[in-house]
Amino acid sequence: MPLRVQAAARSDVGRIRQNNEDSFLCEPELGLYVIADGMGGHAGGEIASAMAVRGLRRAIEKAPDRPFLENPSLENRRAMLQFLIGAVSEVNSAIFARGITDPALRGMGCTLDVLLIRGRSLFLAHVGDSRVYGLLGGVLYQMTEDHTLGQTLLNSGSVTAEEVAKHPQRNVLMRALGVYPKVEVDTAYLDIAADDVFLLCSDGVYGMVDPNMLDSALRKSSESAVQTLIQGALDGGGRDNATAIVVQVTSCAASPAIRVGSEEVRSAMAKASLFADFSHAELLRMQQMATGQVLDTDEVLIAAGQPLRHLFLVLDGRLSVWRDGVRMGWVGPGDPFGELSLHPGQSVATTRADQQSRVLMFPLDELQALMRSDPALGVKLAMNTLHRVWQRFLGLSEQVSRLKQEK
Repeated sequence: MPLRVQAAARSDVGRIRQNNEDSFLCEPELGLYVIADGMGGHAGGEIASAMAVRGLRRAIEKAPDRPFLENPSLENRRAMLQFLIGAVSEVNSAIFARGITDPALRGMGCTLDVLLIRGRSLFLAHVGDSRVYGLLGGVLYQMTEDHTLGQTLLNSGSVTAEEVAKHPQRNVLMRALGVYPKVEVDTAYLDIAADDVFLLCSDGVYGMVDPNMLDSALRKSSESAVQTLIQGALDGGGRDNATAIVVQVTSCAASPAIRVGSEEVRSAMAKASLFADFSHAELLRMQQMATGQVLDTDEVLIAAGQPLRHLFLVLDGRLSVWRDGVRMGWVGPGDPFGELSLHPGQSVATTRADQQSRVLMFPLDELQALMRSDPALGVKLAMNTLHRVWQRFLGLSEQVSRLKQEK
């Protein structure tokens, strides 16, 4: 079944501002959806956001999508994500250069969110505090994380959410396009399915609209959804420009046995101790490198002595762990394994399926690169790994104590 989407977009200057610094692009025929919220004195914000949208529109013609559509491998997926990072970086450089050459525009910039749909796959790029939401499996998630001082403080664990809400500089942007020569870009990937709904919006929408309205609006048609959200932003005070794009997937090719980004995968990762306290946006960043494997009964996932190049997470079924012909234990749904070193090595045991099982796989080299590029996420993963090591050590100590008492 071919991919079909319904999409609608609307922007409003609001009740306070005199000019609209938001820009957007909604082109279903290209599979491209972009929103940018400008900032800067004079006409700087309008110019920056318009440059961002035009720049992405031009760049998309060079997307390496044909290799991905012919073979949606992890390598080709990575190439698409790197293309998005490069495209956003080029736009950032252009906006920065314009601000340098024109003193009246110095310091201008904008936020940027990009959704690019290819086949049954969605690629996301994000900078700033505009947001992307996803209604996936009937549940609404915030798919991006605000690049604000408040969110940075919250991620550091140094302050509580209540303290952040009262911080006078909580909304100060820590990342935006055009402010500096280089910019760090968040990316994410997921397989899409029929009935998935995505919302791109500026802070003039989500800052004015109750979260319950976001949820209920996205269950309407795309046109009704954007009308509801913009009117809700105006009714909420309209203190900023308000822009919304709603993309609804009405039909899509059959999903794979393991759909990266699905509620099933997200839930399994969220319940795993290795990913404890990860936000939905952080789980999405983890998933951009994930692949799935279906194992038949007695099929070996990895044999003793083989290179250990992946971290594994069992979605369903059960696998047993063998060493020197002796069953050492089992791993079941929600259990991660292969993570204790977090670097490539050799497996000391053989792991095989006791029944048909589905396993999520994360390449360790990709995982290391993500940890280096996102220190906050890397610290969380390292701390969770240490906690698992400690729990296993305690379990081993208890077993040794029982053996001693039995003797």
